[in-house]
Amino acid sequence: MIPYFFELYFKPKEAWEKLGKENFSIKEVYLKIALVFAFIPAISHFVGFTIFKNAYIQGIQDFLQTHEQDEKVQRTVEYMKALLKTLQDNDLTKEITIMFITYGFELFKPVVLAILIMFLSGAFGGDKRPEKAFTVAIFSLVPAWAAGVFYAINSALSMFILFLASFYTFYLVFIAGEKVLKIPSEGSKNFQFVLLVVILYLILSGIIGMLESTITYRILIS
Repeated sequence: MIPYFFELYFKPKEAWEKLGKENFSIKEVYLKIALVFAFIPAISHFVGFTIFKNAYIQGIQDFLQTHEQDEKVQRTVEYMKALLKTLQDNDLTKEITIMFITYGFELFKPVVLAILIMFLSGAFGGDKRPEKAFTVAIFSLVPAWAAGVFYAINSALSMFILFLASFYTFYLVFIAGEKVLKIPSEGSKNFQFVLLVVILYLILSGIIGMLESTITYRILIS
């Protein structure tokens, strides 16, 4: 699998054509790719909260100074206050717990994306085998996971890079729609497919993100 990485991210069309001929199992792509790369955002958060925590503390303080009296974002304000206290107290137990919570939710992302790909691919006349859906989902998420290293440094540039990586994930899904899932190109079916994937994935990610934030907040105030 590793030889495909560089080619996939620099020559995605050629790489997806080769990957389309492979028959990786779900277990195989999860153990060899997802378990490894999904840990990058988690450990990077931990590094940011410990080694580079001053940048996070400053960012939180700036946010609170600007928004503390804004009633519309009070839930976010309370979350930020709890996180700030944890960072200032150097509470490693909570920080390690948050790292594993983040890891668990990162591992859940390909499940959500793969399910969407599987059902929507079938609806648009493409391959709906779970193995193909998980292959596309996990390989496509690698850029976003790899960019998670920038969570270690709280900055506007880091957020911009993370945004670009997420955008590239959807671009890879778009290319894979034709090359791996064999979605017919006529009638812009592949474009409609990826558009629905993006919309539904962002909606579900928002809901899951709220759940993750709620669990993390409970840990922070415990």
